[in-house]
Amino acid sequence: MSTGQLRWLVVPLRPAEQRLGTISVLTAAVLFGTTGTVLAHAPAGATALGVGAARLAIGGPTLLIAARLYGARLTDLRPHLVTMVAGGVGAATFQLLYFVAATRTGVALGTVVTIGSGPVFSGAIHALSTRHRPATAWVLGTTLGITGVGLLALTGDRTTVDAIGIAAAVGAGLGWASFTTTSKAQIRRGLDSALSLGATFTTAAVLTAPLLFVEPMRWISEGRGLVIAAYLGIATLAVAYLLYGRALSRLPAPTVITLTMAEPVTAALLAALVLHERVSSAGWLGIGLVVAGLTVTASASPARVVVPRTVTS
Repeated sequence: MSTGQLRWLVVPLRPAEQRLGTISVLTAAVLFGTTGTVLAHAPAGATALGVGAARLAIGGPTLLIAARLYGARLTDLRPHLVTMVAGGVGAATFQLLYFVAATRTGVALGTVVTIGSGPVFSGAIHALSTRHRPATAWVLGTTLGITGVGLLALTGDRTTVDAIGIAAAVGAGLGWASFTTTSKAQIRRGLDSALSLGATFTTAAVLTAPLLFVEPMRWISEGRGLVIAAYLGIATLAVAYLLYGRALSRLPAPTVITLTMAEPVTAALLAALVLHERVSSAGWLGIGLVVAGLTVTASASPARVVVPRTVTS
């Protein structure tokens, strides 16, 4: 009698698929990077937690609707309900703890710890689950990127080393890595990428919905507030994660997370151009290192994905 065993195989990725995945995640990262500049123009009274909950409430269902319009069936989620909830918890954790970190340590330090820890957690989860060591190019690109993001943090206006804030940022990085890894696993098992992330963020929206009733939300009734909430929910979540999902369907999760380091570069450049914030020499060096890290990660050849296969013995 033969028995099936699950083994992980390393499969080369076609260059065209690699390029499409890379372009998708970099475009998503640019959209993510506009969040800070848009928030700077939010009406008075808007809180980070309130804005975050509104973003999820708008973006999660919109992404789910987009998945349905693309032909995905909601019934396809049935075999993935447990991982859907797990991913939703990860996404909610990422969103809320990041805002806690930004509030207690400042946006700069909160971002660097979150963005820096996310790829490390993702690489560790990927290595443990597949029993394959991370590629050398990924390690080099991630190291350059984390160093660059660290230098970018020096351009922040307010940085406070707060133990709870740092812990929250690390937790946000773990939440980011966990929902990305969960969605990657669902996609690998045949679930549509938009449906996977749409369900993940809709679950996160349900989990964070109580904040809509305890945080001041009058700001969203103003014309400018409604436009900002709609932009954050539709552009920086629904559209961005639609692209992010397309990248996840083509690239390993650690690669996607590392390439998302384009986000703080976008945020820094927009802050300089739109908000007229000064970027220090260390900040420009950081931008250069992040770009170098992205180039190394994106140009690694041949690209590889790890897929499960059942073999009989």
